[in-house]
Order: sequence, then C-alpha cells, then structure tokens
Amino acid sequence: YVGSQFIKDDDSLDMHQVLRKFQSFMKEQYSKRDKDFKEREWRLIFLAYLKPIINGRGYDFKEVETSEEKRLDIVVTYMQWRYIIELKRWSGEKSHERGLNQLADYLDIHGVNEGWLLIFDDRNNPTWREELIHHKGKEIFAVWV
Repeated sequence: YVGSQFIKDDDSLDMHQVLRKFQSFMKEQYSKRDKDFKEREWRLIFLAYLKPIINGRGYDFKEVETSEEKRLDIVVTYMQWRYIIELKRWSGEKSHERGLNQLADYLDIHGVNEGWLLIFDDRNNPTWREELIHHKGKEIFAVWV
C-alpha cells in the first residue's frame, strides 16, 4: 500500500521520512504563486498528502484542543502511536523560538518527548532544510518547505 515506505520495523510511522518526502514533493511542485498561501492552505495540502499514507491504519486530527484550551495543529494517530505536528509560517528567529516553546509545551501536556515542526518558508529563497532540535528536554524534528 502507498504508506508502506513510511513504516518502521515496529509498525510505527516514520514521521521523519513523511516530512522529508513532503518537503521533496513541495520542492518539486512549489511555485512563486504559492507564496501568498495562508497557514490554513498549507495545512490542507499537508493533510491531503498525509491521507493516503495513514489511510486505514491511522487518523489525522486538526486543531485539537488540549486540557489547557490550547490548540495543536495536527495530531496523527497511527495504530497505537501518536504524533504531534505543529505547522508554522517562517517569520524570523524570534517567532521560530516561540513556535519551539509552544510545541515543547504541547509535548509536555501529552507526556511525549518527540514532536515535529513543519515550517512553511515563503521567502524568495526558501531554505528547504531539516534540523533535529533539542529544546526544553524535547526532541523536535523540523523541516522547512
């Protein structure tokens, strides 16, 4: 099935690989006309990309409300695993730091140590990079698209 390339030996989802392939897909398809997309539109594209990968084995939930009335961008459940993904538009280093803090707080609330950050970089020269970030005791895999 479509998502099998994203499955680890323990049957968990390789979210690092999912985000890397999404980045590759966007790099191939990106046009300067997409520059004016809002975060909501980027989320829709990512969810459409994700759907065939998790189809039948998992679910995606957008804007999940936590016990502290904060909203997570996307939570993916796949079999017994849960993946918390925050989406942000690149707005500079200070905003990036706030996004990392926000995601680390969400991970704390849910008692997990690993999260994913998908950054939509609509500057004239997008960076198309990835980074494993250790922040507030959490491991955050960030991908710029």
